[in-house]
Amino acid sequence: MHIDMWSLLVAGTAMNMVFLGLSAFTWSRARGTVHGPQFWFAGFACFMVGIGLVALRGMIPDWLSIVVANTVILAGVMIKTLGILRFLKIRNALLERLLGAIVAVVALLLVFFYYVDESLSARMIATSIANVLIGAVASYVLLFLSPKAIRIHASLAVVFYGSFTGLYLFRSIYALLWSRGNRWFDSGDPVEPWLLVIVLVILGGIAVGELILLHGAQEQTLRVVSEKLAHRNERLRDEIHRRIQAEKELLAINRELGSTQKEIMITLSEVVEFRSKETALHVARVGEYARILSLAAGRSTEEATLIADAAPMHDIGKIAIPDEILNKPSGLSQDEIGLIRGHTTVGYQLLHKSDRALIKMAATIALEHHEYWDGGGYPEGKRGQDISFAGRVVCLCDVYDALAAARPYKAPWELTRILDYIRTQRGSMFDPELVDAFFTRLHDFIAISETLKDA
Repeated sequence: MHIDMWSLLVAGTAMNMVFLGLSAFTWSRARGTVHGPQFWFAGFACFMVGIGLVALRGMIPDWLSIVVANTVILAGVMIKTLGILRFLKIRNALLERLLGAIVAVVALLLVFFYYVDESLSARMIATSIANVLIGAVASYVLLFLSPKAIRIHASLAVVFYGSFTGLYLFRSIYALLWSRGNRWFDSGDPVEPWLLVIVLVILGGIAVGELILLHGAQEQTLRVVSEKLAHRNERLRDEIHRRIQAEKELLAINRELGSTQKEIMITLSEVVEFRSKETALHVARVGEYARILSLAAGRSTEEATLIADAAPMHDIGKIAIPDEILNKPSGLSQDEIGLIRGHTTVGYQLLHKSDRALIKMAATIALEHHEYWDGGGYPEGKRGQDISFAGRVVCLCDVYDALAAARPYKAPWELTRILDYIRTQRGSMFDPELVDAFFTRLHDFIAISETLKDA
């Protein structure tokens, strides 16, 4: 089968334009991530120019279509091999200089054998051996120096670069036996066209192999990134777990501090009640009443708990009142009454400087638990909504328990009398809505009275 050499060279130039486009696509996919594909693109550009110059033989000077064309084609092979080195991040100055030296030496030999010796066989041997050397370097680097992670992706490129090397090794031997004169284009040799066809097929395979190489590198990059993200996620999970544990410990400490703070406040309250010859259970009952009444009035569990925990401190200011006045059965003078009423402001002064929510709430209750809805209370004569919700709640709860318990100046009241009194004070001493809420939960108040009954 006869192959027209000129048609083959034109077709080869066109095919290299296609390879150039595929290489440009590979380069565009790689930009900003890996180096090397720009060298592959430049290599195909050299092939296209070199084969095109050969195809123009007879229309351009022979030194262009012979010396320049072969040098450019050989430079394309060298540039592609440099691209492989860059792609694999191999910086070997000696190897790179060797590749450049091979091209330079062959270019000089081409000049010599064109102008001096005019030996086509010698030119064929020089270019073929140069292609063998450069192809062998590329094959070795791909086969043995590729990272294990992408070695399978490099296998196709290895096959085609190896085939390229083997093909030109065959051509080197074939050139030794060349006997068809010094006019390669017009020699009519039956083997050279087929060698060119195989070279074009190999170049196509190299273009595809380079794209697969890039895919392998990007896949490896994604794998590395994924592993790094997984490691960071693991560290993040550990950090989150550590912080959760720290928060749990902090919450436990805060709960312990809150519990300790509450116990101290209750103990102080019990000390005050003990001085006034009232039982320690009084402050406990007032706290529980306050919880029930706050919930009955529609407040949240958190607010009801805060009020209940702070309520036992309502009379802490009595610590400043002398025992003989605090426990005097009756007949208090105006000055003594004023001193006793001052326990509200004393309690407030003792507590209000704290930033703790519990103690701040206790300060408010201590100040306002004797303020009346109609403004007739003390120490400031506040009325209605100007009195804090907690103050209004503890006012009712404290009066209920005070009436139900024995005090130095009175005997305990019967339940019916207490309830009648609370009804009569609705809108006067007590917040009307709290009185209504009180009667909806009266059974709970009675249950608390029985559970925390004085001995």
